[in-house]
Amino acid sequence: MESIADLKQLCTDVADAISETVRDERERCFERFGREVCMGADGTPTQHVDKIAEEVALEVVDGRVNVLSEEAGYVDNGSSYTMVLDPIDGTRNAVNGVPFYCTSIAIGRQRLSDVIYGLVRNLPTGDTYTAEKGEGAACNGRPISVRSRDEPLLSLVLGTSGNEATWQRVRHHHIRSLGAAALEMSLVAAGALDAYYQANEYLRVTDFAAGALLVREAGGAVYDSRGDVLDVSLDLDVRSSVLAVSGPAMREVIL
Repeated sequence: MESIADLKQLCTDVADAISETVRDERERCFERFGREVCMGADGTPTQHVDKIAEEVALEVVDGRVNVLSEEAGYVDNGSSYTMVLDPIDGTRNAVNGVPFYCTSIAIGRQRLSDVIYGLVRNLPTGDTYTAEKGEGAACNGRPISVRSRDEPLLSLVLGTSGNEATWQRVRHHHIRSLGAAALEMSLVAAGALDAYYQANEYLRVTDFAAGALLVREAGGAVYDSRGDVLDVSLDLDVRSSVLAVSGPAMREVIL
């Protein structure tokens, strides 16, 4: 499987399967969503909802591409392409009944800079954000683009995952803290937010591979907390800060 059309269809099929599985499981027994079942390859506990979502994704992939996923780690299927997968981004929201979580899927080779396709599915609403390198970004098939406001609306990671530098911005801007990086980056791409910022070296590439392409193809930019253009290897051991913005002027506002 090498054609971009086939890869895009595979991403859609994976997102559809996860959507159906998560919806059915939620209807059958919501209490099982947050049950811890094992330790993931990324070193964090795997919840029931993460596990069932990843299992159905791997079934759909069926060895057609390599897979890099938070729970299973790297699955080498001998392909020149790797699917960078976060089956459930925003697990804490999902298991607590907060309707803001998603599936994040990207197709690349070795680095963030060579990701060629990204898809983020808002699981509670079904909205699907997509981007193809050099071809722009869309939501439900309609083109999207970043926007800038006179009074910026920022999504900042606060609480135990944030830091003091981030808190300093709270008093000066309109702030949200939503809990699902890929979906928040998608909202930057769609013009609903001016920026998303995780100041700490905390996020894995599975959290932001699709979102970074979405923001860039929608006309925005993605940096790390030092202000450097974000580019990391497709490796679960890598952790990074992320600043996704509508443009360079917004980077100056935050950094």
